[in-house]
Amino acid sequence: MYKVPALLLVLLLSSYPCALRAQTTSASITGRVTDPSKATVPDAKVAAVNLGTNFRSETATNSTGEYALANLPPGTYRIEVEKFGFKKLIRPDVILHVQDALAMDFELAVGSVSDSITVQAGAPLLNTTSATVSTLVDQTFVENMPLNGPNFTFLAQLSAVVTQGQQDRRGLGASGCFAANGSRPVQIGKVSAR
Repeated sequence: MYKVPALLLVLLLSSYPCALRAQTTSASITGRVTDPSKATVPDAKVAAVNLGTNFRSETATNSTGEYALANLPPGTYRIEVEKFGFKKLIRPDVILHVQDALAMDFELAVGSVSDSITVQAGAPLLNTTSATVSTLVDQTFVENMPLNGPNFTFLAQLSAVVTQGQQDRRGLGASGCFAANGSRPVQIGKVSAR
């Protein structure tokens, strides 16, 4: 019987949790807060308020004006940035999906905290940390979509990364098969008898 050296076994066991890291269902927002002269603003309060649940997550910028809000449940948020000596900045209707990692920078205007500036429009939010292509099919989308029966495979095929499986040389397998992200087609909901 082959014996594994103890050091190798410890190394394998210590790296095991890293290999099986679970995917998260939350989102995150990171960025930098500056003043009108583009100087960083340390200790500014940055808050994300979920408009559906009133869940509030707060943090403060560090010495280089950077902030990070992590573990945010998907939903629509209002982002508030404030610091004494500056006008409060509000960005409404920021939509976060599962695993979004958005970068949002803010520029505070000099003034009283009691004054506020609401940003109604701006550049579209981009996920700068991942090149993942994904599609969110939420309840509202499904309710407004004309579907041909309760077959979920039609919804799966709405994604840009999902394709319908091809028939094999025997002419089998096209119905109920689909492939995602370049994987092999998988047949869903059918059992083949041999």
